Amino acid sequence: MGNFRLKIVLTVIMLVFSILPAVIVGAVGTFSVMGYESSVKQNTLRQVAEAKSAGIAELFSHYITGVTASSKVEAVIDGVNGDGSADELLSAIKSADSDIIDVLILSGDGTVVASVSGNSGGLFENLPENGVADLKNASSVLSWTGYSEQQLDAVYFSSKIEDDSKNVIGAFVEIVSVAPESGMQKAIAGQFGDLSNSRFMLVDASGAALNSSSGNVSRDFSTGSLWTNGISKLFDPNSKELDALRNSSDTKSVIGDAGGSVYCAGLIDKTISDWRWVAAADSSSFHSFSLTTNLLGWVVVAACAVVFSVGSLMVIGKFLGNMSGMLKTMTEISEAEGATDIRFKVTNRKSELGEIQTSFNDLLDEVFLSEERHRTIAELSDNMLFEWDFHKERMYCSPNMLAKFDINTDDSTLSNGRFIDSLMNQEDAEKYKRDINQLLKNKNGYNSEYQLKTKSGALIWVSLRAVCITDRLSEPLRVIGVMTDIDNEKKLELQLSERASYDFLSQLYNRNTFIRNLTSEIERRGTKRVAAMFLDVDDFKFINDRFGHTIGDEVIRFVADTIRKKVDDRGGFAGRFGGDEFVLCFTNQEDIDNIENISMDIIDELYQGYDTADGGMHIDVKISIGVAYCPDHTEDVNELLSFADTAMYFVKKNGKTNYHIYIPEDSATDEYKDPEGF
Repeated sequence: MGNFRLKIVLTVIMLVFSILPAVIVGAVGTFSVMGYESSVKQNTLRQVAEAKSAGIAELFSHYITGVTASSKVEAVIDGVNGDGSADELLSAIKSADSDIIDVLILSGDGTVVASVSGNSGGLFENLPENGVADLKNASSVLSWTGYSEQQLDAVYFSSKIEDDSKNVIGAFVEIVSVAPESGMQKAIAGQFGDLSNSRFMLVDASGAALNSSSGNVSRDFSTGSLWTNGISKLFDPNSKELDALRNSSDTKSVIGDAGGSVYCAGLIDKTISDWRWVAAADSSSFHSFSLTTNLLGWVVVAACAVVFSVGSLMVIGKFLGNMSGMLKTMTEISEAEGATDIRFKVTNRKSELGEIQTSFNDLLDEVFLSEERHRTIAELSDNMLFEWDFHKERMYCSPNMLAKFDINTDDSTLSNGRFIDSLMNQEDAEKYKRDINQLLKNKNGYNSEYQLKTKSGALIWVSLRAVCITDRLSEPLRVIGVMTDIDNEKKLELQLSERASYDFLSQLYNRNTFIRNLTSEIERRGTKRVAAMFLDVDDFKFINDRFGHTIGDEVIRFVADTIRKKVDDRGGFAGRFGGDEFVLCFTNQEDIDNIENISMDIIDELYQGYDTADGGMHIDVKISIGVAYCPDHTEDVNELLSFADTAMYFVKKNGKTNYHIYIPEDSATDEYKDPEGF
């Protein structure tokens, strides 16, 4: 009975897996063809429209540039002021372009002071509510009554006229026809290949469209769904649809769908807010070819489904004999943890199924031996091993790794970076997660170092090397990694690096380290000041010659300990440039403002002296100090130290045992230049 049920289940499953792929292929093919056709035609609509829009933009730019240039002509400015006549210029401009209906000069209150048509003396026919100040570079489509017996549709292009003080004293205006035979209508005429009912339009903010139907101005366009559900939103400053065009170039476009039409819209020019160019076509024309193609495709899909079904039934009838037992064994193997000694029971080695079962048993033996070998190597090696299985979402860690670190393998999920990050400080944990994400993204290997907390609470340095193993489709299967304890080597490396940064005798920064840190402080100071102090022990050669180099070394250490207290825990740092020369950097703004008192404190504390190590004498130490500021004196590190050294040498030349803040006059001559440099 169980075998019969299994046959029914397998038959249903195989039929589903035979027919379903064919249906999926057919559906994918259908949508792919439709999508491809729509994409190609949309791209055609967009590309041709954007190419066409370049000519429109050039036409608008031509008129705007013309009125802007004309508004600056002296004859026009004189005409506004009543100092002359610009009639000859206006007539020449109108004669040069048959689309220009009239050319006018307006006074500051909107009165027409000159025009080619002679209609002067009254207010400009379409003067905005706020007068000349609201005239646009390019207006919407407007109705004019002063140029024909019937109303005439036209747009105006204008530019303000300014006097020498940049005050607006009037405006220069060109009225341009948008009649069917005008240059503007000719520039937008035409269709887009096989896209039915396609047209290219210019639409203003009120919904008037040029070339909406047959080259006329259509104000009915403002009541249509293409305007109300699509184009009008591109004029609304609060509409999200406008974001696609905001601050874009004049050929940037956005595809939309409204009123049974697919449309592509863009800006005429970034400076013109009242116009959009629009290319539109009937939506049905975007899928005409795919209808016939998809019908043929579904016929092929149906035929394939029948063939796949018959083939599935033949396969089931041939191999189903002992399949239930094999499936049971496979389930037991799959549910086992790690390698197992469960094997297929082979009843007939000569049959095809028997050969498959034997091959599987041999493969399982190899897997078992391989895992045992892997486990043995992990136990014998000092390296700590781990492995993440993406399919089973299971983490394996070698025993020595679990003995050293507090790791819960059940909660580890390497796919989101959760593993050893809980043993790290926040900075290392973030770096580790970035490394793991990069490993899974690039699917290669990486090597890095981290500081981990052991079970005993100690922090140790480890080196982690990991590789990502993928299948033939480049999908991750496993991540295998090795961790090595490098704590001793890392601490030795850090010690050597630290020693290389300090002067041995004074335990202050050496010359290179001090200059490097001072450079960093200056680069990141922002608006804050940085102070550099140069110190030199007075008569140090006398101390060495009289008391010996041992006492001289004690003096160096005494000076170093004294000045170190002035910068410790205050954001500054100190260094020794060699011999008896010391340098300090102050970054605390209160200390910088109080630098003179700090200098005297250092001089006074050193002058109190100290008792030598053998207790045989008391040594008074005198010192000269020079100070320079960044950015007050310079922002160059070498110059800053040089100026502080010059200020110190000023003290040396003028009595010693004092301080001096650098002034530019100190460098006027070489009198205060340190002969040995800083």
